Amino acid sequence: MKSWPLAFALLALSTIARADQWLPATPQTFTSSAGTFRLTVFPREIAGPLPYFEDKVEQNDKPGQRASGQRACEATLEELINGRYLPLWRKPLVNDVSPVTALVSDRDGSFVTFDNWHSMGWGDDAVVVYDGDGSVTRKLSLNDLFTQAEIDRMPRSVSSIRWHASRRIDDEEGVVIIRTIKSERFNTRTGESTPDYGLARLRMSDGAVLK
Repeated sequence: MKSWPLAFALLALSTIARADQWLPATPQTFTSSAGTFRLTVFPREIAGPLPYFEDKVEQNDKPGQRASGQRACEATLEELINGRYLPLWRKPLVNDVSPVTALVSDRDGSFVTFDNWHSMGWGDDAVVVYDGDGSVTRKLSLNDLFTQAEIDRMPRSVSSIRWHASRRIDDEEGVVIIRTIKSERFNTRTGESTPDYGLARLRMSDGAVLK
C-alpha cells in the first residue's frame, strides 16, 4: 500500500502530465461570427500516429507522410456573396500537420490559428495570425505571450500544454481575446481540478501582444 505522502505526490503529478489521446487530423471548417467568411483547413496527410512518431524520433522530414497523400497543411478561404460561398484562395499554412482550431474575422477574412495537432502549446507557431490574403502576419510561441514561470505553472499532458480555454475575435477593436489557463488547483477530496483563468489580447493587424 502506498504511503499517503507518496499517494498525494502521484495525484499532484497526474495533474501536471495527464495521458492524452488524439484522433487523426481531419479537415475542419471555421466560419466567422456573422458568416461573412469561411476557412477550411486540410491537414497534411499522414499514414497514422505510429509512423508519425517513429519518424519524429528519427527526425525525418515530413514525419508519417502518406505516400499518395497531401504533403502540406493547406487552407481555403471563401466569402459569402449573394447567398453563396465563393472561393478566394487556397494556400499552405505554417503548421506541420494541422492547427487545432482557428478564428476568422468578419472584417476582412484575416484569421488566427491555434496550436499544432498532437502538441498544443509547443513550437514557434502556437499562435499564427494571417491577413485576409493568407499571408503570415506574425507567428508566436507561448514565450511571446507569457513568462517562462507562467508557462511552467500551466497544466499539461504528456503531449501538450493546456494554456487556453476559449477564444474570440472582437472585430470592432480588431483584437483576438484569449481566455488563458494560468494554473490548475487539484482538489484531493473531490478528485476535480479547478482552473485559474487569465486573459491575453492580440492585435489582428500586426499580431502585437497587448497589455
